Amino acid sequence: MQGPETMKILIVEDEALVAMEIEAILEAVGHQVIGFADNQSDALALADERQPDIALVDIQLAQGESGLDVAQTLTSRGVACLFASGNCPKERGRGLALGCLHKPFSDRTLSAAVSAIRDVLGGFKPKYLPPSMHLY
Repeated sequence: MQGPETMKILIVEDEALVAMEIEAILEAVGHQVIGFADNQSDALALADERQPDIALVDIQLAQGESGLDVAQTLTSRGVACLFASGNCPKERGRGLALGCLHKPFSDRTLSAAVSAIRDVLGGFKPKYLPPSMHLY
């Protein structure tokens, strides 16, 4: 991590406009978006090259790929994941991601979710957990 508040974030999302909106929100609150990926191979290449602190992963990706598979591989490579999806997996997501943020979400909710994940990664109980987010 760059500083106590800044996180390097990979966005795995197949809708370009959604990915750009997420990027704008995260950068406005001081995080660094290291890139976008809409499939597993691109996500893994970016993660290997740029070493994110966390990946925000949608569940349903382009060409029928699954964010569950992406999260499983990223997690095995040491990248923490948070699902950001309208279709949050229940128990199937346990062990693949730290939690899930339900779409649609507001700027404030996204920022709070990333802060909660930063707390978890730092070994702390989150100060605030948005109502549209759950941890596994």
